[in-house]
Amino acid sequence: MSVQQRARLRHQSEISGLPLEGGTLQWLVDRDLGALHVMAYRLTLDPGSAISHVHGADEVLYVLEGSGEARVEGVTHRVGPGQAIFIPEGAEHTCVNTSAQLLTLVGAMAPPIDLDEIHPAMPRLDLSGLTSASVSESGVAPRMMDEREVTPTLMGERSFRVLVSPDVGSRHMTQFTGVIPTGRAPLHAHPHEEAVYILAGTGRLWIEDEPVGDLRAGSVVFFPIGIRHTLENTGRDDMKVLGAFSPAGSPEAKLPPSR
Repeated sequence: MSVQQRARLRHQSEISGLPLEGGTLQWLVDRDLGALHVMAYRLTLDPGSAISHVHGADEVLYVLEGSGEARVEGVTHRVGPGQAIFIPEGAEHTCVNTSAQLLTLVGAMAPPIDLDEIHPAMPRLDLSGLTSASVSESGVAPRMMDEREVTPTLMGERSFRVLVSPDVGSRHMTQFTGVIPTGRAPLHAHPHEEAVYILAGTGRLWIEDEPVGDLRAGSVVFFPIGIRHTLENTGRDDMKVLGAFSPAGSPEAKLPPSR
């Protein structure tokens, strides 16, 4: 059954969670919402819990809260807030909460896949410092990025930091964080499909010339290709967003204005 492609605004508090052993998964953007190129989720893991799986999509993880480990093809990356992990398609990976509080991640996958295409994987021995054969054969390696170490790109008064892109091996999508000061930028449309998660701040979503809803931490926006939109910051403090889009490219890429 096809779903009409249109911009969507929802809040994580309105989205049902899928119980997992030791955690909860929420699909923020998926095929049921009309996604054709990218899907997004929010995952919480209880202290001491872990989840292991493998699938045929590129994946990016961003840590919102807590600390833990991302073990990709047996190599352990220690992660905390503001850090992102790129996991190439076909790589077995495990997320582990090593802290005494919830570990909360927001991630994206491209291309979209169904739940039955995500297969459990046996956690591997820690092979840190060694080369994983399966990843070497694919020619793409996992990468960890810390947004504090990424130089921001200025776009007028706004700025963004690209965390994951083709430059680090992601063939299907780009992940970034962006900072929006008080005010509203001109309407624009992108040549990619985008999922945006509000990390902090308050604002308003505009589609064409119409305000369609309020934004706050935990809001999720889905933009199909070519939808003219803008995010307005209505607060005094900066609004911070996490975005993932596919096909991969630059957050600055825009379609010509419609006539």
